[in-house]
Amino acid sequence: MDDLYTHTFRTKDGDLLRLRPLQPEDAHHLVDLFDHMGPESRFLRFNLALPNPDREIVWSEARRLAEIDPERDGAWLAFARLSDNEEVPVGGARYMRIDEYSAEASLAVRDDMQNKGIGYELMGFLVSRARLAGVKKLVATVQRNNRPIFHLLSKTDLHLEYESEGGYTTITAFLNGPEN
Repeated sequence: MDDLYTHTFRTKDGDLLRLRPLQPEDAHHLVDLFDHMGPESRFLRFNLALPNPDREIVWSEARRLAEIDPERDGAWLAFARLSDNEEVPVGGARYMRIDEYSAEASLAVRDDMQNKGIGYELMGFLVSRARLAGVKKLVATVQRNNRPIFHLLSKTDLHLEYESEGGYTTITAFLNGPEN
């Protein structure tokens, strides 16, 4: 059953996923998600390749990211039962306030679960929860060659503006129409 905090959905190939809020004790799930992303995915998500990152830094960052203020920001993890029938994290979405009406958005999907509609579902959920929280625009800075995110955004009805500089593009998604 869906509510303001959780959501279930099926991937294109029928896997059932459960999306729930990120909890402070979820650092190990964030590390697992990170470990199931290859260097290219890490580069597109974090703007760094991170082929062999220091494990202590990975854990430290995961612990920091797991601690969010739910009154200000929003973060969710998507879980699926994979081959061993254990629920594992397969994706995540978050927004972090920049100011009262703007937030930075991010999505991640582990490599073996990409191209199944998970990113699109995460994006829709993130946008709906951000709107409920009073966010009027989401902002993300991405690699200019990040074709998956541009393809995903082309399938939404969001009003988008792009500003490119060097190898990066800043995308602004207006959640209530143009220039809200």
